[in-house]
Amino acid sequence: MRVILGSVVKGYALKTAIRAHLESQGHEVIDVGCHGTERFAMFPAIGQRIACALCRGEAPLAISCCGSGTGASLAAGKFRGICAVSCESVDTARLARVVNDANVLCLGESIVPPELGCRMADAFLQARFQDAEGIPPRVLEFWRAARDELMARGPEAEPRQVETLPNP
Repeated sequence: MRVILGSVVKGYALKTAIRAHLESQGHEVIDVGCHGTERFAMFPAIGQRIACALCRGEAPLAISCCGSGTGASLAAGKFRGICAVSCESVDTARLARVVNDANVLCLGESIVPPELGCRMADAFLQARFQDAEGIPPRVLEFWRAARDELMARGPEAEPRQVETLPNP
């Protein structure tokens, strides 16, 4: 599977660990930045680059890393066609796909250690929307309607350069 990855400086180590893990499993990674820790990358730019790549169809799913996962989810999730979620467990990563059809998993390097982040990435990539036994059809329809409403909000993501500052 092709997967988009992005991070700011604070999430770079986690992104690097997840990238190595995914590539070892045969996934193709599209890294939209940042590409090192020498310059501070602005998280709105990374989120927009992730959203733009997803909406152009470069990959079906993305993972974004920052310090807490919050800024990454806010930055990517404001665009049409994007459902970005900040998760802290394997179960929430899986359920974000199953229930919400999330397409961006956001992780916080200060909260999620690399081993857990890799397991969360696996759960997110392997889960499928509405793949839940015993859920009544009317609940599944509610999930679809909620997903469609969330994905329809916000502006289209346009290409964007990464704005940086020297890392203090």
